[in-house]
Amino acid sequence: MSGRRVVVQAPDERGLRAVTVDGAPAGSAWSLRDLRRQLRRAGLPPDTDLADRASVTWRGADGTLWPDRTLRRRATIALLVAGLLVSALLLADIGMVDALGALTFSGRLTGMLLVLAGAVQAVAAAAVFDFWGKRTLRYSGALVLLGVLIAVGTEALLMAVWFQEREWTPYLPVFLALSLWSVWAAWTVWRARAWKGIPYPRSFTAGVAATAVLASANFAYSAVYQPHAALFHFKVQATFGTPKRDPERPVIYLPVKLHVANDGAVPAYVLNSAYLVYGRESVFDGKKTVVEQKKWRADTEGRADVELHVQPTGYQVINSGPVVPVDSWVAPGADYSTERVVQIPTDAPYDLVMATVSVTFMRGDRGKVDDELRYPVFSWKQKTDRFFDCAAVKCLDYVLYHARVRHNNNIINVTRRPRYINTYRSFGAPNSGIAVLISPRDSKGHVSADAESSERYGVDQYDSAVTEIPFATLLDPGRSPAP
Repeated sequence: MSGRRVVVQAPDERGLRAVTVDGAPAGSAWSLRDLRRQLRRAGLPPDTDLADRASVTWRGADGTLWPDRTLRRRATIALLVAGLLVSALLLADIGMVDALGALTFSGRLTGMLLVLAGAVQAVAAAAVFDFWGKRTLRYSGALVLLGVLIAVGTEALLMAVWFQEREWTPYLPVFLALSLWSVWAAWTVWRARAWKGIPYPRSFTAGVAATAVLASANFAYSAVYQPHAALFHFKVQATFGTPKRDPERPVIYLPVKLHVANDGAVPAYVLNSAYLVYGRESVFDGKKTVVEQKKWRADTEGRADVELHVQPTGYQVINSGPVVPVDSWVAPGADYSTERVVQIPTDAPYDLVMATVSVTFMRGDRGKVDDELRYPVFSWKQKTDRFFDCAAVKCLDYVLYHARVRHNNNIINVTRRPRYINTYRSFGAPNSGIAVLISPRDSKGHVSADAESSERYGVDQYDSAVTEIPFATLLDPGRSPAP
């Protein structure tokens, strides 16, 4: 062996034996086979006689003691690497959606933090081989510890959010498996004393804690505070223009200006909109001198004005239709105005012509709606695939817009069943108008009766004040008030 001196140290707590050649470190070995490999790297011949005590010194134990539990160690490595990689892929899958497509800066920051955490876990998975191997890298234990702590924290967050609704999602088995794995991994890393070798353990702990607090605070800000604090307000209005009589036909042309403006600080989706122009028919009695109590009660219950000489007998829809295209994106400061022309016979039996506008919005910082929303479903063309099951009474005709709604934070999306916006415009006196329902689908794929509060997604309907004009002024446009 050319006079070279080999020393094999006693096994450490993991069964690894350090090796020196001529006083210089030559690595470490798990077994005789591994020892020969280290000696060859140090320049010794492959047939070195390890039993030659003149050249090889065994300390603590001879060459028959190799306490490494190879199968157990490799199983630990495999489980740790698999768990860290699955957790990394999960965080990247959840975070990438917000990092690339969140509607707010804080939402994108939350997504980027999740992606970064996943990247750290991928590096930690690679460090497992070294830390449960021969530990040639100084900070491999710190990386493994950090990766496991990320898994513990994120799984605790995901399970806490899931527990609020306790619904089945395709992600739930992964959450449960990773939660159990993270407990085992934390115990395993603690037993291995992975924190040893960290040069500044207090700084490391403080950094991990600060990152966890930042991520939690940012999640709370983007998912809870910001979508409630920003001002959300729209102005909707209907006004009449100057009427004109047809010179040849007994028709009056009445312009109606429809106005929608975002005067708040938050963008919004238009889920549905409708305008109504209708005429009121009434009976006039000029001899009455006092409002009867019966009439007062009836008008009050019907939320109508109490009029002494007038008793409304009916309302007739003259014009109706959408105002703003469904799925339109309305930014702060945007102003949408359009005009319709209503044609009314000169001999119509109305005393008043009235107009109103209704628009349903969803806050853009609470979530977003899939593109499917823009494609209408007509009730009279539905056959077997109905969205609504009607009761014994006949359904009103309706135009339905239906699409999945996604929360502004993808953590909430993956911990709950899918929710769907169902907004429809119906026609049939006296229930013409628009309505919205947010719910999951039932077992048949229909709209579930288990509706959620629209406020959770920032859905609100704005109704304009009712604009009125006397029908008599339409017959004499010269006396019509300016618009």
